[in-house]
Amino acid sequence: MMKVFVYGSFMQNGRYNQYCFQGQTFLGKGCIKGYTKYILGGIHGILPEKGKGVQGEVYEIDPATLNRLDFLMNNGPAFTRKIVDVEMENGETLQAEVYIWNGSV
Repeated sequence: MMKVFVYGSFMQNGRYNQYCFQGQTFLGKGCIKGYTKYILGGIHGILPEKGKGVQGEVYEIDPATLNRLDFLMNNGPAFTRKIVDVEMENGETLQAEVYIWNGSV
């Protein structure tokens, strides 16, 4: 099992949440520092930017869910998966995978 930080349409009430995270464990809401979120032609992506932060959610997921996310996020060409520190609402900091946009804005 691994942890993943999601944002945009992968969050609760987002269009991809139930498809991706049904049966997975929701760990809570959190924020990653040093990134900002953009809407890129109907999809959300984040890019590094000092002084900014992105709100999202953390899930503990199984390998099949990770494969589904890699496919949806076009891991490699469009996005790169990276481990980041997530500051959770409860004050805890944990490490989770996040998808970072490979393009520019």
